[in-house]
Amino acid sequence: MKMKSTFIALSVSTLLFSGMASAAITGTGSVELTIKTKVVSGTCTAKVLNGAGTASSEIAFGDVYKSDLVNKTRVEPLKIAFTNCSGVSKATVSAASGAGAGKGCSGLNADGDSYAAGLATGFEIWSGSVDTGVMLSCKRPPAAQEVTIADGAAEFPMSSRIVIAKDKKIADVGTGAVTAPVTFTVTYP
Repeated sequence: MKMKSTFIALSVSTLLFSGMASAAITGTGSVELTIKTKVVSGTCTAKVLNGAGTASSEIAFGDVYKSDLVNKTRVEPLKIAFTNCSGVSKATVSAASGAGAGKGCSGLNADGDSYAAGLATGFEIWSGSVDTGVMLSCKRPPAAQEVTIADGAAEFPMSSRIVIAKDKKIADVGTGAVTAPVTFTVTYP
């Protein structure tokens, strides 16, 4: 019997000790956390590439003959290449006259579709191919052109054509170097 009472006493002691230990170890019932971030729009690296696929800030036409202007046959391909895209599935591209010599639209009232280049010439910019794509008119620009981005990359093909400036005739065209600065604006809606 003595053993039974010792066993009961030990059991009760263990139970009391466990209860006290449990009371002493009680922890925090909850914790708080604040998550902080900055949401930013996605972006890509965009570069203008010439017909050879080389990054370039100028599209070289080389020598252009007056007959090329009359016949509207001098066309150079170019494109905007989008790479390293993150967080975007589409972009839009629009064109506008850039700063510098020859800036503005062709024509006596600067109201032509081509970008003024000097010497009574201008440059047209088309999405896709000339005459079948959308003309990115200097004076009356179309809605921004949408580009679909897949797997972090895309291309926006264009063509540029040198033409006789609005309100001018081939007899008005001079000889020498001509340039027309054009700025492409890319947005990520």
